[in-house]
Amino acid sequence: MLKNSTDATLLANQCCTPLIFLDIDGVFNCQLFYHSQQFQDYKEAKKSLRKSVKAKQIERLDYYASQICKERIQWFNELCNEINAQVVVSSTWRSGKSIEELQEIFDYCGGTFKVISKTEHLGFERGIEISKWLKDNIKPETHGCHYFDFHKYAIIDDDSDMLLNQRFNFFQTDNYSGLTPNTCYKIKRFITGRTFNEA
Repeated sequence: MLKNSTDATLLANQCCTPLIFLDIDGVFNCQLFYHSQQFQDYKEAKKSLRKSVKAKQIERLDYYASQICKERIQWFNELCNEINAQVVVSSTWRSGKSIEELQEIFDYCGGTFKVISKTEHLGFERGIEISKWLKDNIKPETHGCHYFDFHKYAIIDDDSDMLLNQRFNFFQTDNYSGLTPNTCYKIKRFITGRTFNEA
């Protein structure tokens, strides 16, 4: 039961907050990136970190920075900012890391978006893991709607193991070019329902 109009406004805002289920490999990195100068700059740090089990924090973060394209994370920053989206990490990078650790990694790599959660590792298709997250977390008392009425989410992934009912929410990248401005534009149009004209 809503106590007042303020409660109703809060729930409406929560329901309207878009979510992005984010993969990393094949999104923030790709073959084009691996042949770029940025990746070359971090090769030695990567080799050193792989050999060191007890790496220091800055070395660990440098390793992750070596795997994320600055240009692509900036495109993603702009997308999240423009549609006011929050992020749920569905990448294998989530394994063994807390939400705080994932946020720290993205912050260090130039991310300005907010990570609010991660999907559970079930050992099934990623689409099933995303579906379970929605069912467990999108509720009338927290978002103003049931999970089956919540459609303002996008899945960015280079793999295709999503569910049929997620086909309109799924924006597939590829391992060659990763995230592109075109993909970001399509997501922005899908979430907002508007066409944007570039000046």
